[in-house]
Amino acid sequence: MKDETTMETTTEREGPDLKSAGSLPPEQQKRYLTLLPTAALCVAISFGASLTAIYGYDRWYAQKIVAVDIKGYIARQRESYLTGKMTDDDLKKSFDRLESVITAIPRNRVVIMGDAVVRNAETVNP
Repeated sequence: MKDETTMETTTEREGPDLKSAGSLPPEQQKRYLTLLPTAALCVAISFGASLTAIYGYDRWYAQKIVAVDIKGYIARQRESYLTGKMTDDDLKKSFDRLESVITAIPRNRVVIMGDAVVRNAETVNP
């Protein structure tokens, strides 16, 4: 009799598993259906945060080189002054403008003379 009872118990346990072997229970189906949008949302948020961090670092923190052609600017101003195209007041205003352009350059920019630049540097023309 023990053999018959164990056989009945075994078939009772296998019965529900065989019926549902072809499909997942509704709870698991819902979990798998919400997993893909959740993963896509996480990837999108991570991608956006990474781009924002890189942009912010490059914009406000990373050091960049800026060239200012002071020597050429002074030569042009001197030539204009000597030919009479510029008065004393105009000359003073042009040098004040040069100073304001140089002081307006952000702190994360390294300013060098324009003569020292060979290529690939941003050049500021006052």
